[in-house]
Amino acid sequence: MKILNAEQIRALDAYTIAHDPIAPDDLMERASVAWTHWLQGLYAAPRCVLVICGTGNNGGDGLCVARLLYQHRYDVRVVVIDNGNTPTPDFERNRQRLTRYSQIPFAIVRQAEQLAQTLDAPPHTLLIDALFGSGLNRPLSGLYAQVVMRINQHTGPILAIDLPSGLYTDRNTDSPYIVRATHTATFELPKLALLLPDTYSYVGQWHCIPIQLHPQAIEQADTPYYYLDRDPLLYPDETTPINISPLDNKFAHKGTRGHALIIGGSKGKIGAAVLATRAAMQHGAGLTTACVPQCGYSVLQTAAPEAMTLSDARDKDYLSQLPRDLSVYRAVAIGVGLGQHPDTALMLYDILRYAQTAAQATTWIFDADALNLIAAHHWQNLLPLNSILTPHPKEFERLAGTTKNHFERLEKLRYLAQEWQCYIALKGAHTAVACPNGTVFFNSTGNPAMATGGSGDVLTGMVAAYCAQGYTPKQALLTAVYRHGQAGDKALKASENSYLLASDLIR
Repeated sequence: MKILNAEQIRALDAYTIAHDPIAPDDLMERASVAWTHWLQGLYAAPRCVLVICGTGNNGGDGLCVARLLYQHRYDVRVVVIDNGNTPTPDFERNRQRLTRYSQIPFAIVRQAEQLAQTLDAPPHTLLIDALFGSGLNRPLSGLYAQVVMRINQHTGPILAIDLPSGLYTDRNTDSPYIVRATHTATFELPKLALLLPDTYSYVGQWHCIPIQLHPQAIEQADTPYYYLDRDPLLYPDETTPINISPLDNKFAHKGTRGHALIIGGSKGKIGAAVLATRAAMQHGAGLTTACVPQCGYSVLQTAAPEAMTLSDARDKDYLSQLPRDLSVYRAVAIGVGLGQHPDTALMLYDILRYAQTAAQATTWIFDADALNLIAAHHWQNLLPLNSILTPHPKEFERLAGTTKNHFERLEKLRYLAQEWQCYIALKGAHTAVACPNGTVFFNSTGNPAMATGGSGDVLTGMVAAYCAQGYTPKQALLTAVYRHGQAGDKALKASENSYLLASDLIR
């Protein structure tokens, strides 16, 4: 799914009105019907509802929703905040419909002194925020700021139409006056503000409601941002074309299914190499070899008997020696549990220099301490073309430097993926995969129970497995990220607890 900015969303509405064709008020009615059905699915039994509207189109949505809920026997009350702005035609049409066809209590607030009386509501009341939505382009102040503070004092559910009022669609909102919604139900396509950590406390749980906007307009819209809402291998599209590997045939054997190498582990961190190795085997690599220090040799042989194991003949507790003949591996993943010993850093440097001149048949994956060492020694310029980096936020900060907010961090992520010509998966609730052409894919799967040690090691093994089988770095990374989160969702559903172990993801 595409992620569009505020201007593109307005253009999308206009294109639909012109080419469907559909009248503006009918499109608003369609959107409000869909939003009302969503609310009924969330709260099936009719209950008290307070709808707080501005005088723009988002307020028009709110008035329409109020009328529809009233028809479904909800106990509805409407408050319109009038700060002197001229009402939009869509708002005015829905105001006339509301007052003509219903007995809904309707109040207009023009002074802050009226707020205490009009916005007071018991905790069981559903409070619907229809002040501004996605069209806002300036911080809230004055009466609107006071309304937002009142809304946020409500102890019951707060439901935002399209976006919480006060929140910008696609840039950082430097303002304390933003509605903190329990649920946000947006229209047709996800918005950037729904996907970043800075805005999570305002958005709550978000939902995307289809309203049949014109598909040609969506197709023509140009954007670097996408929402990965389906398995790239099972449901490919124009952004992730999949050419099934020629190795995947009836006469395939372990040699043709590709060979993955996992380089990692150090004293006390051999488990990371075990998890990555087991994940690589579980996800289809024909052969998997783990290269670990001597202290991990017996551990790997026992924990992953299907894998081959190399050990560093020079050092016992950490890796310091380049594995022999790296050309036999289709995918090499380095970093899980690696440690940062100076001799290990020298080995990594040798690998980076080798990878720059090696055949393009090998995909290089860098994670964890490999990224920390690259950052510490400023070796970013040695990264091989089309390599894959899988940092968590702190590792990315070490590589890229600090940023003021997550929108700025996202721009830096895009820039560095293009500058280094590599693929970067910035791990998080919506892991963001940046590609060398500047596109970014936000993942839809996964849950907070996956926030546990070793989850990232599993992802690294999965990426190595798909690369070993012959998929491109983009195909391999997007598929691994999506299925990694999907495994977490399945594991949590099957668990009696609210937490997971990394090994649960492999199972």
